[in-house]
Amino acid sequence: MDERDFNLPDYVQMIDEVKQELEQEREKIEEKTKLVDWAKQYLKGAQQELYNLHLDMKKLQEELSKQQKENESLKQQLIEERERRAMREMELAEMSKLSAGMAKKSSEEALLKALSAYVNRSKRKTADKRAFAKTAVLEIANANGLALPMDLSTAIDSLDDEQTEPKNVTVNGNYNDIHDNGGVNLNK
Repeated sequence: MDERDFNLPDYVQMIDEVKQELEQEREKIEEKTKLVDWAKQYLKGAQQELYNLHLDMKKLQEELSKQQKENESLKQQLIEERERRAMREMELAEMSKLSAGMAKKSSEEALLKALSAYVNRSKRKTADKRAFAKTAVLEIANANGLALPMDLSTAIDSLDDEQTEPKNVTVNGNYNDIHDNGGVNLNK
């Protein structure tokens, strides 16, 4: 080798340049390493978040399933309650009709009883008053749409018939004798 070919400063400079390039390369690698480490940490966190989301989603699906079952149960209860309510309303309507019928029937019975009592009392009255009573009772029965029982109808029809006047009986003797003896002693 020739001394001319060997220039120490050039070699030193060349070594410095290589060292500098290696240092730059090392810095790039360190930056990449930091970036890779950060990416690994980020991916690890993202993986944990995905796992947590998966668990949360499973819980929500279980809750949703539970709520759907509860909703179905409540829906069934509502249907049953509506059916019971409709049944109760129908029963109430029937009871109302029955009560109205009973009230009408009891008022008809009371009216028939009152008319019967009036007819029986009117039998002892004068002919004019019996004729008026007959007309009044028939008009009341027609106005109220009453079906008269046979015995009352017969009694009403016979109200204006000619009747013999009631006879007065006079008893001579002591009033107490009659009641104490249970009969009348005519031998006194």
